[in-house]
Order: sequence, then C-alpha cells, then structure tokens
Amino acid sequence: MRLYFDSIYNKLTRITSGGKLIREIDGLRFVAITPVLVQHFTERFERNSPVDYSMSRVDENVSTFAAHGFLGVYIFFVISGFVLALPFAKHEFFNTNKVSIGNYFWRRLTRLEPPYIIWMSVFFLVFVWHSNASFLAYLPHYLANITYTHALIYNQWSPFNPPTWTLEIEIQFYILAPFLSMLFFKLKNKWARRTLNFGLIIALVLFQHYMGWYKNPYSFSILGHLHYFLTGFMIVDFYLNDWKDLKQKRVFDIIGILSLISLVYFWSWDYGLSSRFLVLGSLFVFFVSAFNSYWINSFLKNRWIMVIGGMCYTIYLIHLPFAEFVSPIMKHLVVFNSYTASLLLQLAIFVPVVLVVSAFFYRWTERPFMDKDWPEKFYLKLRTYFR
Repeated sequence: MRLYFDSIYNKLTRITSGGKLIREIDGLRFVAITPVLVQHFTERFERNSPVDYSMSRVDENVSTFAAHGFLGVYIFFVISGFVLALPFAKHEFFNTNKVSIGNYFWRRLTRLEPPYIIWMSVFFLVFVWHSNASFLAYLPHYLANITYTHALIYNQWSPFNPPTWTLEIEIQFYILAPFLSMLFFKLKNKWARRTLNFGLIIALVLFQHYMGWYKNPYSFSILGHLHYFLTGFMIVDFYLNDWKDLKQKRVFDIIGILSLISLVYFWSWDYGLSSRFLVLGSLFVFFVSAFNSYWINSFLKNRWIMVIGGMCYTIYLIHLPFAEFVSPIMKHLVVFNSYTASLLLQLAIFVPVVLVVSAFFYRWTERPFMDKDWPEKFYLKLRTYFR
C-alpha cells in the first residue's frame, strides 16, 4: 500500500525548472486554494439550495467566513511575487547565473499557456452548447480570455470561467517582475533596498485608496494589486539574507494563527485605509510565520499538502465550473434543515471529488508542461513520427 501511495505521489509531484522545490511555497499554495474552493462552492450552495434556512448566529458567521475565501487570491499574489523575484534576487545577492529575459518569458508562456488554452477552449464550447449561445458572438470573449485580456477589454469576468480575471493580473505582473527586480535587488544596501520596497508598498496603498484604484476598472488590473506582489519581493529579501539557518520556533505558530484570524477580521467591505494596511500586515506576518514556525511549517511541508498545493493551477482553472455542475446535483443533501451542517456535508463531498478530478487532469494537462524542455521534446517526436 505504501508503494502504491508513493507511486501516486511521484506522479503528482511538481516539476520545477531548477529542480528544487521550496516546500513551504507549495504548502502556502494549498492554504491559498482552500478558501477559494470553499467560497465558490458556498456561493453555489446558497444559490441552489431548496431550503430557506433559518440562519442562527453560528450560520451567519460560517457564511461570512466562507465569503472571505477571496483572500486566498491575495496569498497567491504574494506567492507569485516571491517565486518570480527569487532567481533575480539570487543572481544579485549571490552572483548566480543571470536570468535571461527571453528565457524567462518563454518559460512563462510554455508553462502556463497550454493548460490554460485547453481548459478555456473546453469551457467556451460547453458554455456555447449549454447556453445555446452564438459561437460567433462569444468568440471575441474566448480570444480575449486566451490572451489574458478579457477583464481589460470588457471590464467584467469571463462568462466561461469567472476566476480567470486573477490570472490576467498575474500575467501583468509577470511582465513587470524582471524590471521591478532590477530596480530593487541591484541595491546592495539591504536597508536602502527594503526601505524602497516598503515605501513603494505604502505609496501604492495610498494611491489605490485615494485615487480609487481598488474599484473598477482598476481592480481588474495590476494597479489595484501590485502591493501584494511587492510584499512577496520583501519576503524573498528576508528569505535569502536573514533566514539561512532557521530554527523554527513554536511562538511563530501562535503568531501565524493570529495573523490568519486578523486577515479575515480586519478585512472590511468598505475597504478603509486602516483595513488595507492591516490586511497587508497580516499577510506579511503570516508568511514570516510560515517559514519560522514549527507546527505550521511542518504542516505546509507535509508531502500531500505540497502535492495539492503544487497542482493548484489546475484546481483553480476547473473548480468553479465543476462546482456549477455538482452543486445542483447535491442540493438536496440537507441535514436537519441546518445551514452549517448541510454546507459542511456538501463540502465534505465536493472538495475530495474536485481534488481527485483535478489530480487526474493535472497529470495529463498541466504537469507535462512543467518540463522546461517539453517544446524541444515534442518537436523531436513530431520529426520522428513524420519521418
């Protein structure tokens, strides 16, 4: 049995360009994707429920907590800032191989675009068929989707897969990341570098607040979210320079849990200035705790938590259409007319099923493209086949 599970683990382990995993980062991806799954399923649970629940205080708190699942997106943004800054920072700090900008963009394209095109094509065709919509009328939306420009052009979510607006913001940051890295990491004095980073984050939050950049149409662009990515830059700085010989401490477990609680507690729907700073501070403290804690760190580095985190791209791409499909089927699974009990029961079915489905499709539609040499290997196979 152990050999069987080891085989599954090996087939699902993420492939990295450098061949080295930062285990905490894959664990943090798990932390990011989980609340997103809960939020999107809960919305469909409430929409499709045949029961008019009498909401208790507990039920209302559960609903409110689930509605904050979008905060997982901000965790993803910080992770992206960390991951993309890492090779540039290593080069500047430790004189490792210089990152080729051409290779950097080619790697992003060959890694992310194939599974994205596959799934957006599937969802586009399903949408047209299920909605009896005009293929030609929605073709421009599809073309905007696969070029990561839908939110910029239409100022709205994709009709085929709404969460992809966040992937468009990720792509915008991918374009900026090399140039921002040159700005920050060429500064050899760490206090000057960190002061610049911190100052730019503060300035962005102030501009977003007073210029309304957190509202549409700016919220669909990098202008409304750049400070999260730059927080990832700050964490990279500490990770490479100050956390070389970490000794995990249990006090950071307490700090990490409190930072997650404060992340949810301090979020305000009116998005006041103090709320924005407190949310950002909570995110930063949680990431610091993730690397420096004992139990949280051990949880994040659990191999199955890492595997789920490693396939988060596929999960993110397919989970909402899948929730749209299964929620009407499960809507009659009601426990004593209790909102919380019924939601937990349906989540207990939905989450494992979506993870199994995602694992299958991840294995065949995403993992092959993690190999940086797949275009060359594919080309050689074609030459051999047509010879």
